[in-house]
Amino acid sequence: MGGRCRARDALEVLPGVGTKTASVVLNVAFGVETIAVDTHIFRVSNRIPLVVAPTTDKVQAGLEAIVPAPYRLNAHHWLILFGRYICKARRPECPRCPINDLCRYPSKTL
Repeated sequence: MGGRCRARDALEVLPGVGTKTASVVLNVAFGVETIAVDTHIFRVSNRIPLVVAPTTDKVQAGLEAIVPAPYRLNAHHWLILFGRYICKARRPECPRCPINDLCRYPSKTL
């Protein structure tokens, strides 16, 4: 999806609804292939690195550009779970990470 759409614009004018919430609603409720970037996805994307960017909007655009179409609908769920349970903020579990050989995060806990 990457670009703006009327449904996103309509959601984002609601109080308290920003880019992430609009992306979650579009993805989960309407099946739009968008990646809602939360703190976990932002961290994982910059650590591995999938997309190195200073803002969540730029990470979202980068991920939506590189994630293959068949995976876009579920990618944000997988990345959130990976960030929540393996690539944690304070104590990443690098020894049990299935991609630690690809990771370029300098502070790995191996």
